[in-house]
Amino acid sequence: MTKRIIAGALVLIAAFAYFRPLSIYTAAREAYLLGVSADHAYTRVGPHRIHYYVLGEGPPVVLVHGVATRAADALPIFTSLAKHHRVYALDLLGYGDSDKPTNAEYSVATQSEIVRGFMDAMHLRDADVIGVSMGGWIALKFAADHPERVRRLVLVSSAGLEFPTILTERSFSSETIQELRANFKLQSERAGKMPDFILRDFLRRGKNNGWVNRRMMQSMLTRRDLLDHRLQRVRMPVLLVWGTADRIVPFFVAGKMQREMPQAQLVTLPGCSHLAIIECRGEALPAIERFLARR
Repeated sequence: MTKRIIAGALVLIAAFAYFRPLSIYTAAREAYLLGVSADHAYTRVGPHRIHYYVLGEGPPVVLVHGVATRAADALPIFTSLAKHHRVYALDLLGYGDSDKPTNAEYSVATQSEIVRGFMDAMHLRDADVIGVSMGGWIALKFAADHPERVRRLVLVSSAGLEFPTILTERSFSSETIQELRANFKLQSERAGKMPDFILRDFLRRGKNNGWVNRRMMQSMLTRRDLLDHRLQRVRMPVLLVWGTADRIVPFFVAGKMQREMPQAQLVTLPGCSHLAIIECRGEALPAIERFLARR
């Protein structure tokens, strides 16, 4: 009888792992964050409730995530940086556990003001700011609009300047496995090789947030928030971290940013993709930590 119960339980676990693999990953991630004493809470930014994590002690660092992601996805860098910093990772408006108002304008400018309001709510006069991909664009606009609030700026695989793109408003709101695999392959060859059962779970979970991604992409593709020739006020130290095999924000964009911000240092990650901060974190994270340690 006991053996049958155990066997039945194992079958149920295997079935859950097959049909809901992301739920297992999410539960493990949340357990890890709890284990390292990461606090998560909500604050008000204007009329919106914004969710965030905070961990560590030391100079403050604010992490800004990219499109189709959330604060908890920064776990690989979150806990590393928290060894020497107090790290704040917020869910942008429409993402993670933050409010998702249907009448909001989902744009880089809006999200930049969410970051400003979040820092106000946390009583942060200034902070180091790290932005990844779309989060880099948001962080860069925030630094251009409010340079007194940013001590050091780290941009990883960052959008924000003009470049040719094959992305569309649907690029991060796929509706079929084939579309999703193609999208992941753009971000990373490794991600593009995920098995179908995991991709199906991504599709299931993406249905809830697909409209936000489309609204963000629509706004970004209008190019109205591009920052070409608008970075004169970004005079703080800047670190650019880029993979040479980035197929979403090509490596040459890093050179454009260096020309607009001559003080910017560039960390080149040969062969790394748009997900360089994950795939190549062994090289990327030490470079970021050294940069932030300079005072």
